[in-house]
Amino acid sequence: MVESVRHRGCADISVGRVTGMSWADVSRVTDKFRFRGQTTSGKQQVKPLVSLRETLRAGLTRNKQVPSDVTRLSQMRILAESQNSVPLVLPVLIVAYCGSLLPVIEWPRLASWGALIIALYVFNAHNARKFLQQTGDNIDVDHWARRFESSSLAFSLTLSSILFLFWVPDNILYQNYIISTIAIALAPMTLVTLCYTPALYRTLLPMIGALALRFLTMGDPAHMIVAGVLVVFGIMLRRLALAVNGTMSRSINLQSDKNALIEQLFRAKRESDAARARAEEANRAKSHFLANMSHELRTPLNAIIGFSEVMATEIFGTHAKPVYKEYSNDINRSGQHLLGLINDILDLSRIEAGRFDIAEEEVVITSLAEEARHLLAIRAEAQGVSVVTDFADDLPLLYADARAMRQIWINLLTNAIKFSPRGTTVTLMVRLDPNGDLRFGVHDQGSGISESEIGRVTEAFTQGSAGIAQPGKGSGLGLSIVKGLLQLHNGSFEIRSQLGKGTQAEAVFPEQRLLPTTDGQRAVG
Repeated sequence: MVESVRHRGCADISVGRVTGMSWADVSRVTDKFRFRGQTTSGKQQVKPLVSLRETLRAGLTRNKQVPSDVTRLSQMRILAESQNSVPLVLPVLIVAYCGSLLPVIEWPRLASWGALIIALYVFNAHNARKFLQQTGDNIDVDHWARRFESSSLAFSLTLSSILFLFWVPDNILYQNYIISTIAIALAPMTLVTLCYTPALYRTLLPMIGALALRFLTMGDPAHMIVAGVLVVFGIMLRRLALAVNGTMSRSINLQSDKNALIEQLFRAKRESDAARARAEEANRAKSHFLANMSHELRTPLNAIIGFSEVMATEIFGTHAKPVYKEYSNDINRSGQHLLGLINDILDLSRIEAGRFDIAEEEVVITSLAEEARHLLAIRAEAQGVSVVTDFADDLPLLYADARAMRQIWINLLTNAIKFSPRGTTVTLMVRLDPNGDLRFGVHDQGSGISESEIGRVTEAFTQGSAGIAQPGKGSGLGLSIVKGLLQLHNGSFEIRSQLGKGTQAEAVFPEQRLLPTTDGQRAVG
């Protein structure tokens, strides 16, 4: 198994256009949020997103039910917009219509009816504009519903009344004229009130009922059949209107759910960003504290190590009791161990805080490998492990911080020696990849790392099962420092391992950091 640990930033999620957002789209969005929440503040950041997803699922699978107040408000808003868009020329048409009936109807009756229908038109338009001006969450839904329903009923009854007020018994031409007026008015009034079912009923029933009653009062079978056809037509029109209204209601519900979802997404994102910012601030404060404590921690330790070494070497004379010399050696070894641990913590803190300064220069990476090999030769001999090299020929120079590269070699080699059984071999390797990248690292024949642990061993203060089984063999900071130093150089860290077959820990540098080697530099290297 190969794991490449690279420096990645967490991309922000931007909710752009939301029209037509499907469940799968929202699922992917909430999955991204959940990933970010888990990396910053844990499971608590995931909870609101789980409930958010369940809210959306409930909205998308909602069956037919009694419309909510939000749905009714949306329907009435569409009705008000429709009524507000009725042409202003309508009063002129009403006056012209009344004028066309003057030859057969008395003008006072026409004037009274015309004034009433125009007054209802003006009231409907004013009512619609006033409703559209309402804002906020304190709208009285029932009050406005009654106003729209009563105004629709009054307008429909007044319009239908011409079948009886303006009916001319012996004039078939004017009778057809009156009937055609109601039949023609039926279509636009249905379209205007279709969005709100209660208003639709109060518009259609009076008009269809008045037409059917008018035909029934004529008495002949043909007109009675027409009256029956009108009733059937009304039933069919009601079913069609209900289907269209149901589709519109579901669309309104989905839009409302979508708006609520988007608001929750933004709220969850703000909470996640705030939690991440707090966590990052706390981490920076910790890192700055440790970095600033470098002098305060190291000074007394150096004194302890120095004085214990003086006492252990008996520079000022032998001890009265030999056991004091042993105690002095123990103090010195413990101080050295603690100083090394503090150095690792401080190095890691400076890397995390962005305060680890690198001085880049031309580096012969094989020379640094040999230095690390020489430095750890005594430890390898005590462990019974042989250290060999496998360097490719004609290697280029590396443009990097020499101190950081030396630390990488020491940490990798220390780890390999530490967990290698007696009699095995540790190999220091350097080579060029086919793509031009420089790869160097340490291969051992130790117990190996399980696939499930490879991703964890590069985390601070984390060890694999082999390290846990051998307490006292490290603090779990070595590989974390290696990864941090490589990230500062735009490099990557790869670990290959299998249980019982050893581990290959390798650093990879991009081709952009490599420089050609001159003959003089090669000789020095």
